[in-house]
Amino acid sequence: MARSNASGGSSFSIIGDGIVITGNIDAKVDLHIDGEVIGDIRCLSLVQGPSSKIQGAIIAQNASLSGAVEGSIEAGDLVISSSARIGGDVTYENVTIEQGGHVDGKFKHKSAKSPNLAKTTVDMARKSLPLELTANDQAAL
Repeated sequence: MARSNASGGSSFSIIGDGIVITGNIDAKVDLHIDGEVIGDIRCLSLVQGPSSKIQGAIIAQNASLSGAVEGSIEAGDLVISSSARIGGDVTYENVTIEQGGHVDGKFKHKSAKSPNLAKTTVDMARKSLPLELTANDQAAL
C-alpha cells in the first residue's frame, strides 16, 4: 500500500503483518514494515513494527527499529526501541537505544576513522639525553 502526503508530495509504503517478501527492496520512499522481509532494504526512512522480521542489510537515512533484524544496518538517525532485537553491525550518525533494546554486533560512527597504528607519534629523529646517575643521587623509597 502506498500513500502520498498531500502537503509535501512524498509517499510511503506499508508492508503489512502477514506479508512475506523474498528479495531486495530499493525504495525512493519511506517504508513501514510490519511483515517479514528476506533480503536487503534501501530506502529513505524505515519504520519497523515490533512483530516484523528483516533478514538482510538495511540502508536508510532514518530508521526506527522495533522488531527483529538479522543483518547490518547503516543509518543517519537510528532509533532502536526496547522491543528490537538486532544481530549485525551498526553504522550510524546519531543513535538512540531504548532500555531493553538488544544488539549483537559492532557499532561504528559514520565519520569514525580507524586509527593508523603504523604512524608513530614520537619523533624518532629527536633523541633524549641518556639518564646518568652519580654517587650523590638517591632513589626514593
